[in-house]
Amino acid sequence: MTTPAAKQKVGLVGLGAMGRGVASNLLAKGFGVVGSDVRVEAGEWIRAQGGEFAASPRDLAARCDVIVSLVVNDAQTEEALFGAQGLAPHLQKGAVFVMCSTVAPSYARALAPRLAALGVALIDAPVTGGMVGAAKGTLTIMGAGPAQAFERARPVLQAFGNRIYHLGEQNGAGAQMKVINQLLCGVHLAAAGEALAMAQRQNLPLGPTLEILSSGAASSWMLGDRGPRMIRGAFDDVTSAVDIFVKDMSLVLDATRESKYAAPLAHAAYLAFLDASGRGLGRADDSAVIRHYEQAKADPK
Repeated sequence: MTTPAAKQKVGLVGLGAMGRGVASNLLAKGFGVVGSDVRVEAGEWIRAQGGEFAASPRDLAARCDVIVSLVVNDAQTEEALFGAQGLAPHLQKGAVFVMCSTVAPSYARALAPRLAALGVALIDAPVTGGMVGAAKGTLTIMGAGPAQAFERARPVLQAFGNRIYHLGEQNGAGAQMKVINQLLCGVHLAAAGEALAMAQRQNLPLGPTLEILSSGAASSWMLGDRGPRMIRGAFDDVTSAVDIFVKDMSLVLDATRESKYAAPLAHAAYLAFLDASGRGLGRADDSAVIRHYEQAKADPK
């Protein structure tokens, strides 16, 4: 029996690790998926899953009235929408563009009227939960935008998210919430690296140290998830790179300047990621931030 969802094709821009998890869940829930990505192998992958491939974002426009974008940042979003093969000028009037990328709130606020002038509604809907959440369909989605458009997009969002929040009709609120989310993620991750590096400096056994810290009030999601990689020094299996946090913490600092809000812990975390990147670890897994603390030499006195 054909379900209503099966009649709807969802456009998906970006078929990286996150995009593939989202695509798999959409297909499993009965949606058609038309994916677009610059990589040829992404087309082979989506076809093998039962979806369709569009050679460029522009080719999605006539085929889908809800487009979900999972590219990395605002520059890639801008290219997908308004570049030489951009989809924005070709979208159907009444279409909904769901931007799941982590971008500056100011970009989301400025993008909304540009799309509205074309008859397209913007939902800025960044996500948290990582590759695992995308694969399992358990992402938390923090969205903002016109209520009617949000409700049109909700069944699509429910295919890959299990906590969906509408933060109001003002675009940019979703991006602002993601900035706060990344502030905590970055600080928690940097703090986990600092604590484990200190334990190493004091010659404590790192395995039991991690177990003890994870068993009580000192625990955090980042410590539990990234801590094992830190003590193994396993930074080649990348789920999220150091440079992603350099970017995200830069967005956090931009927001603190805009609102004249002092955030010293966010600044300290940003410097830890920046230093790790400067040491050649920008493309390594973000747990490599521990190297920032390990490289600091003890006072010889």
